[in-house]
Amino acid sequence: MPTLIRSLFHRYVPAQFQDPYGLLVRLLRTGDSAAYFAMETALLGVALTPLDLLLEVFEQRRYARAPRPQLPLIFVCGAPRTGTTLATQVLINNLPVTFLNNVTSVFPRSPLVANLLFGKLIPARPLGYHSYYGKSDHLSGPNDALYVWDRWLGKDRKRVRRALTDSEKNAMLQFFGAYEQAFGRPMVNKNNNLNVQANVVAEVLENAHFICMTRDPVYLAQSLLRARREIHGGDESAYGIANPSGADLANGDPIEDVCRQVLFHEQKIAEQQRLIGTDRFWIVEYEAFCRQPARLVQLVADQILGQKLDAERLSATLKPFQIANRVVIVPDQFASIQETILRLKADAPEAALPIFQGIEVSP
Repeated sequence: MPTLIRSLFHRYVPAQFQDPYGLLVRLLRTGDSAAYFAMETALLGVALTPLDLLLEVFEQRRYARAPRPQLPLIFVCGAPRTGTTLATQVLINNLPVTFLNNVTSVFPRSPLVANLLFGKLIPARPLGYHSYYGKSDHLSGPNDALYVWDRWLGKDRKRVRRALTDSEKNAMLQFFGAYEQAFGRPMVNKNNNLNVQANVVAEVLENAHFICMTRDPVYLAQSLLRARREIHGGDESAYGIANPSGADLANGDPIEDVCRQVLFHEQKIAEQQRLIGTDRFWIVEYEAFCRQPARLVQLVADQILGQKLDAERLSATLKPFQIANRVVIVPDQFASIQETILRLKADAPEAALPIFQGIEVSP
C-alpha cells in the first residue's frame, strides 16, 4: 500500500524527494496560501484519479488526430530561484497567450479534455505575482505541468536528456498540436529544467522559443542553499538539477556544492545558446528584468508573436519589481559563498551572451 500511495503522489511530489512527509510538515508550517493550495490539489488529484483515467481515453483521441503545432510556444526556463515564475506570470498577464493551469495538476492524464469540460466552471481570478516555489494559489493560475513533461523527458527530473526517442518526439508533437487545436493561441509555459536540455525540445518543436533566466551567482547560490533547507529539510540534497557527474556534496561542503551547481547551470545555458542560437534561446538577467519588465514583454510581442503593443500603456501599467537580492543567511556563510564563487569562476568557461538576446535594456 505505501508503494501505491507513493506512486499516486509521484505526479505531485517528484521521486527525488526522500522525505515527502517531512515536506508536508514544512509546507503546513509556512502559512502560505500557495503552499496550502499545492497540497489541496495533490489530494484532489489523487481522489479524482478514476475520473482522470476515464477522461484519458478521450484525451488520447485528441492526440491521435492533432495537426502539427504552428503557433509560437514560449518556454521560460533557468536554474531554480532565478525569477522564472515571475517572468512567466508577467508574460501571461500582458500578452494574448494561453497557459497550462492548475486544473492540469488535478487531471494530469487528461489536462486538455478536463479544461475543455470544466474550465468554464472555474471563476477566472487575477493572476497576481504571488507564488510559493513556483506554485500559484488557485485553479485558474498557471502550473509548470512537469508531470506532462515527464511523458517525454522522463520521470527522473534530475536527469539531463541528450536525445529523445521517436515515440517521445511524436508524443510531444501530438500534445502541443492538440493543445493548439483546443485553445487556439500561443502558449507560455515554465519548465526550469529546459535550461540544460532545451535543444532536444527545440529539435522537435520548430516553433518553440526559450527565455532563459539568469541571476547574480552569489544570490542564486544563497537562494539554492535556502531552498534545500525549506524544501528538503537540510543542506544535503540539491534543489533542482545539479552536475550529474559530481557528487551531491562537493567535499562534504554544501556551500561548495551550491556554488558548483550555479556554475554548472551557467555552463549549460551557454551550451544551449550555442546549440539553438540567439534567435530562439534568449538569456534574460533577473535583475535587469525586474528593473524593466515591460522591455521583455515588448520584445516577446514584437519578435516572437509578431504583434504590436502600446509601449506607453504597458510601461505605465507594468511597474518595476523589487529585486530580491539581500542577505538572508548568516554573514559567515554568505561571505563563504562570495569567496567560493570567485574561486570557481576563475577556472570557469566563458559565460553565455547577456540579456534580451544581446539587446540593450536601456532605451
